[in-house]
Amino acid sequence: MSADMSADSGANNGATAKQPPTPTKTQTLPSWLNHLNGNDLKTLFRCSVAAWVASLLIYIGPSLHSIGSSTFFAALVLFVTPPAGILLIYLLGSLSLLFGMCLGWAWGIATMKAALAARPAADTQAQLQALQQAAVAQAESSGGNATVIGQQLVYQGAMLDARVTVVYYVMILTFIYLLARLKAGNIKLTFLHLFGTIVADVFLLIGPLLPSFTPLLGQTLVKPGAIGVGIGAACCLIFFPQSTSYVVLRKMEQLVRMLDTPLDLTRRRFDGESLDLGQLKATKNGIVALYKSMAPEMAFLPLDVSRGRWNAEDVKGLEECIRQAMLSSVSLLDFHIATITGLQKVDQAGLQLDKHSSDGAAAEKGGHEIGQRHVLQYAELMNALRTPEQSELRVRMTEAMNETTAQVRLACSESIALVGECIHTVNTRRWIRQPSQHEFDGLIGRLETTLAALQSARVSCTATTTEAILECHSDLFDQDGHLRAPDASTSTLHPQSLRAMMVAMVLEERIISAALATEAMLKHVLHLTTSQTRHRIWLPSRIRYAFGWLVSGKDTVPVAGVSNDGATDDPDALDQQSKAVRQRLRLIRGYESPNRGTRMGRAIVGTYRWITNPAGMYAMRMVVVTLATAITAAVPNSAGFFYREKGLWAVITAQTCVLLYMADFTFSLISRALGTVIGGVFGLVAWYIGSGSGHGNPYGLAASTAVFIVIAMWLRIFLPLAYVQATAMGGVTMILILGFSYDFAHQPQYGSPGLGYQAFWRRLVDVLIGFAAATIVQLFPKPPSATEHVCKTLANTIQTLSDYYALLLSHWSRTGRDGPISAAAIEDLTLEVAEVLSSVTGSIAMLKADFSSGPFGQAALHCAQEQCQNMNQALGRLLFLSTTLPKGFQERLVYVLGILDDVAIGNIMAVLTIVEQALRTGTPLPERLPVPLVRTCFESLSAAQRQNIDLTTSLVRDENYRRYCVAVASYLKFLTAIDDLVLTLKRTLGERHVIYLDDDEV
Repeated sequence: MSADMSADSGANNGATAKQPPTPTKTQTLPSWLNHLNGNDLKTLFRCSVAAWVASLLIYIGPSLHSIGSSTFFAALVLFVTPPAGILLIYLLGSLSLLFGMCLGWAWGIATMKAALAARPAADTQAQLQALQQAAVAQAESSGGNATVIGQQLVYQGAMLDARVTVVYYVMILTFIYLLARLKAGNIKLTFLHLFGTIVADVFLLIGPLLPSFTPLLGQTLVKPGAIGVGIGAACCLIFFPQSTSYVVLRKMEQLVRMLDTPLDLTRRRFDGESLDLGQLKATKNGIVALYKSMAPEMAFLPLDVSRGRWNAEDVKGLEECIRQAMLSSVSLLDFHIATITGLQKVDQAGLQLDKHSSDGAAAEKGGHEIGQRHVLQYAELMNALRTPEQSELRVRMTEAMNETTAQVRLACSESIALVGECIHTVNTRRWIRQPSQHEFDGLIGRLETTLAALQSARVSCTATTTEAILECHSDLFDQDGHLRAPDASTSTLHPQSLRAMMVAMVLEERIISAALATEAMLKHVLHLTTSQTRHRIWLPSRIRYAFGWLVSGKDTVPVAGVSNDGATDDPDALDQQSKAVRQRLRLIRGYESPNRGTRMGRAIVGTYRWITNPAGMYAMRMVVVTLATAITAAVPNSAGFFYREKGLWAVITAQTCVLLYMADFTFSLISRALGTVIGGVFGLVAWYIGSGSGHGNPYGLAASTAVFIVIAMWLRIFLPLAYVQATAMGGVTMILILGFSYDFAHQPQYGSPGLGYQAFWRRLVDVLIGFAAATIVQLFPKPPSATEHVCKTLANTIQTLSDYYALLLSHWSRTGRDGPISAAAIEDLTLEVAEVLSSVTGSIAMLKADFSSGPFGQAALHCAQEQCQNMNQALGRLLFLSTTLPKGFQERLVYVLGILDDVAIGNIMAVLTIVEQALRTGTPLPERLPVPLVRTCFESLSAAQRQNIDLTTSLVRDENYRRYCVAVASYLKFLTAIDDLVLTLKRTLGERHVIYLDDDEV
């Protein structure tokens, strides 16, 4: 719904009481207590037990000596990938982790073989002899063991050779580069990249020191890593196992129950309560976020093994019905958001007119404000739409619609509650105390009764609401039901207009659509309940989905707690993804001049762009930071110091800190530092409580570790996704301190970091060194700006929306050259843009930490993103109506609003192009633009009213007229979004080419 039409009717459907009641404040639990429920506590127990059992391997002598000094790596893996979800999804993430480790191991073995081949055998023998002589000499002088001393000399760089080192560094850095490119292109390969890089680092830092081929070097990490994955999988099976269908149905139940909130907000608005705009948006975002969270599990339903009444196909069919109900509920919320926003804009318009009404300094040359002409023209429009005469009409409309829609809203609420109850009944007690058939028979009876009541209420609402609207606007029609002819003196924006009636029709359509979607959902649940009458075990249907999911870089990650920080949202890459949709619709951007470059030139330019795009620069930074932090391990004078001080930690920290954009990097750096300190404190307290001043009491450590593992795991799995890396860093630091401190006395080796505080201090110093190295690499030669990334993405989105606008014009009220567009294609178009816009939400949220000198700030880009979403929604609805609305109503819209007028099309296209270029370049916009576009549209509407357009009460009673009103509202929403975006950019970038007229006209 357009803000302008909403402003006219905000009250048609809003608060009109003389003394609106104070909104009630709901008491909610603190966010950290929201997880004190059965499901979350079960998840916490499962993850904590897995990590604790893995940590016990450190304190058990046989396991420690069998696995090695890296036994702690099993618990470390479980903090990175906790078994917080279902077994299948956990295994998918964990197997990618193991595959990455094995891939790094295999590459390391090949690298070791090639590197040792680069040094002649004679040179190797000579170095070995020199090593033996040095070890014997030191043993004789110190009385130590020559073998132990020889091993220490090896780690101090006695066997280093430049030829071997070069091969190691070239091959391992190439491997790291390729892994970084894979991760940047596909977020689901995050674990593969992380652990593959860690294993490769072991070969890079230790391999050049070794005198001979050592293929089991990678086993030091792969073995405990595999044990950790096995423990996690066992805990998924033993402790509160969950099937995919159970998780999906539990989320569906939550989502269905949330769908009653828009209906409740509508009731409160009818009752005269003032709604908070922030609350409305938060409700909408919560519904959409919960729906999106189902997508990963939905992708794996064909692989599910479960016991229950409904199989994977049943659940997928129900998901489609719930999706349609969710969309209709969100549309109802959007209506209320638009009406409240419109009322706020009306108030702001009045303030602007009052501010510039006198001949003060603001009206003088030189006192011109940015966007003044745009603002004042818009304010004049809003002021003209203010009609005090319609106050009584608004009150009557509110009361009438409250009465006529009350029954259907109540029926919808009862239906939603019953659907949620049915899903809960089917989804619980699958094995023990399963519901009896008598209980399901009772549900079936209630479903049939509720369905009949909802259908009756919907039909009654459709008739009575339309009649109530006509009765409230009876002065618009004569006795024969025809629209009255306006007087000759009627102004362009006469209050005697159809705007209020059309807005009321839009609200009616929103409520009826919600009722229809709820009715379809209720029918589907009734069908499932009657057709599936017994519990049975359902086996997987198709397996190819797993492979399709893994290679697709667009789908979300179903592994709990995986951050998107490392995923690339390269605007050019996202723009390329939309070509498939455009090609399917034969939608092209125009006829551009052919590329006259040679093949060689195009190849060079293409290669350069591939290397320097965000993913390429990220991979290059990974290589540079690895080389910078690891090179001291290959220098004979510093190799021993690097090994003793656990320089591997610094290398891994530097690698994991490098991110695609500066804003993400800054936030990650601060949160990781905090996570390291907190994890270090946890580790120290657990160590000294369990060991006192000794070298490690296994029983005391097992007890103290259990307590702090629960706390650390709570933070790991329940804090927001943005803190995943910080909480994982804290858990890893805690495990490292405990593991190395216990190894110091029970598994002594050269280079042990020490006990308790000594281990923590070395860990902290290495982490800070890694931070410093990553910061330098991230800043030079140029910090990758998240602001530029967001601006480029929004500019590409505007270009795509221009294409979709052209597609709409090609199909509206006439058959396009390629025939009508299918509903699936329209949905693809809308979802494509919505996903691209959603991809920059995280980047916009972190822009305060971005290093950028550009004019764009967080607020401006958030507003631009929101307006692009509004344009996308409006165009999507109009495209759908272009295929379903009768041609007569489409032609009526062309006549009334002039959407096919060449001047209007040219103005819109010109403004969109200027907006796109402003987002790309950051240059000010011209002062004189054909905005506000919505003013021109209202002038066309008023001109059509003056010509006495053919409108009768019988036509208003046609259900397609409501959909026609939705089309009008969607088109106005599209224009309003463009106007608001232009004003936002003017206030952010400024104006140029300012024209001052003698009379200072606006």
